[in-house]
Amino acid sequence: MKNKNTHKLNVYGIFVIQYFCLESWYHMDNFTIKPSFFQFPSTKCYKEYEKIDVFLKILKKSGINKIIKTVNANQNNCKGRNGYNPYNMMATILYCFSEFKSSVRELEKLCYTDLRVIYLMEQKEPSYATFCDFINKYIKPYSLEIFSMITQTIIKEYNINIENQYVDGTKLEANANKYKFVWKPKTYHKKLDLKIKNLIQEMNYDYNNKYYIKSEEFKILIKKYSDINNMNYQDIPFGKGKRLTKVQRTIKTSYEYLCKLTEYEAKEKLCGEDRNSYYKTDIDATAMVLKEDYYSKLSHDFHAAYNTQVLVSSGLIIMYGIFQNRDDQNTLIPMLKRYNKSYNSYPINLCGDSGYGIYKNYEFITSNNIGNYLKFASWNGEISGKRPKLFFITYDNNFKCLNGIIGKYIYTKTHPMYKDSKFYIFEGCNNCNFSYKCKEHLKNKTENFRKAEISIKYEIYKDEARKNLLSPEGIEIRINRSIQVEGTYGQIKQNMNYTRFRRRRINNVECEFMLECLGVNIRKLFKIIDDSSSIKKSYWNRPTNLQSEIIPSVKPK
Repeated sequence: MKNKNTHKLNVYGIFVIQYFCLESWYHMDNFTIKPSFFQFPSTKCYKEYEKIDVFLKILKKSGINKIIKTVNANQNNCKGRNGYNPYNMMATILYCFSEFKSSVRELEKLCYTDLRVIYLMEQKEPSYATFCDFINKYIKPYSLEIFSMITQTIIKEYNINIENQYVDGTKLEANANKYKFVWKPKTYHKKLDLKIKNLIQEMNYDYNNKYYIKSEEFKILIKKYSDINNMNYQDIPFGKGKRLTKVQRTIKTSYEYLCKLTEYEAKEKLCGEDRNSYYKTDIDATAMVLKEDYYSKLSHDFHAAYNTQVLVSSGLIIMYGIFQNRDDQNTLIPMLKRYNKSYNSYPINLCGDSGYGIYKNYEFITSNNIGNYLKFASWNGEISGKRPKLFFITYDNNFKCLNGIIGKYIYTKTHPMYKDSKFYIFEGCNNCNFSYKCKEHLKNKTENFRKAEISIKYEIYKDEARKNLLSPEGIEIRINRSIQVEGTYGQIKQNMNYTRFRRRRINNVECEFMLECLGVNIRKLFKIIDDSSSIKKSYWNRPTNLQSEIIPSVKPK
């Protein structure tokens, strides 16, 4: 006979019936059930519990219990009731993130609706505030250490090959009001600085510094001018019909400029050197154009966002990063330094799309003996034949064009793009059969010469990358890059439905993204437990007879 207080749960075919002992129960002689906890396990239930036990062993071997002990030691002075078991809390949070549950309110609900979470929490039911407090105290200060320790344990336990690593990034929406953005006041600050320097000359002071005047310096000059003329700002009359002397007008204008200068300096300090905007509701978020707008599902306007980066190998996220840059060029070196900090080494081979193929990135990976598989900006044009390579290095470090003409070095006052680049001129273009390709994108196509800025080192780096990418191993790495790193972001954004951060400020966002990445790795761990050969099956292996790819040659007109 069913009772009002009977609580039924149906998770993966497992039914749980729990009865509570209450005096208001209606008892019958034959159908009375004593208060107890009944569980009817199935085969799937045992498999889930076995995977959870393996997951708990991985957590134990990783050594994150040392971090928990450190936090507990710092909280010995806390008075009150004993809290929940921190080891159970840690395991529960990581497991729930692997099951696409990244909200603390969802974690609270799962503690009494999901048998696996009930098993991990030992039938304890902490509130969402308890989970939030635990993340802030135990996980956020040690997020990078927790991620690297667990990931390295999975790699060692199952002997996963991470020789080839793939880097990619995407922009995720920040939790900020889309109308509350502030641009960096570069132009306004420049105009104001000119006005202030003109006003200083009117005060009969010499200020020849070419840099922007600081608010503290300007404040000292105003005070000095006021003391000399025995005039205070508070004594200046305000309102219509008030006639002011020249000194009063100068002091009044100077204080107005000082207020604006202080405002501009505060905004520039919040923006920093590497970005041009911030948001009032999340000052660490930057205005970016996203692929898909969170609000209107369109991409036509600036929105608050963070640039997320991941290093992926064999389906595992090896390293993660949160940046405020709007492009990927300046994120690679910080990512590799984070990797070196956690693993005490650099990747053996690194593959990335053309967004990373710039001079300083090539220089960094070459100096650290990393395999160069980074595409450069003109890679797609070369491989398709639409924009072929135009200049080639000769044996004596000169350059020749497609027609075989050796370029002559010329001196110009133009600032070079790279520190070691030079300007060359190639003559005889009117009689060249390749000029239709060489001058295809130039405005003036009638000149009998072609000027070009070329960096010897950069061309050497690109030649190395081109050689590696066209080799059979490079073809395999390029295909696996699109499978692994693009598939990882597809899993996060589509399967996990994770396209917008819930937390604000970059430290909180980084902790949240770390938990998402660690959830992907734990989910990969469960697949390995089910089938140990799933790592090799999921990715493309080149055939033994695969030949190197050849770039299409340019045909003369």
